[in-house]
Amino acid sequence: MKHKLTQYQEDHKLSNKELAKLFGLTGTNPTVTILRWKNCQRIPHPKFMKVITERTKGSIQPNNFYESWYETHKLW
Repeated sequence: MKHKLTQYQEDHKLSNKELAKLFGLTGTNPTVTILRWKNCQRIPHPKFMKVITERTKGSIQPNNFYESWYETHKLW
């Protein structure tokens, strides 16, 4: 199953860099953070969960990250 963040990115034709900017990510390489979220290597901090939910107008919810993570890591 495709991660909701990946689906949102494709639907809106956004690059990883554009997604990082949309969510207010800063630092050395915010595009790596986006990749880690999409590949279920990391789950966003709660403050970013709120930003993601708001800026995607509810298209992406915190539960989407947890469901994808559990599915990827076969914990249920």
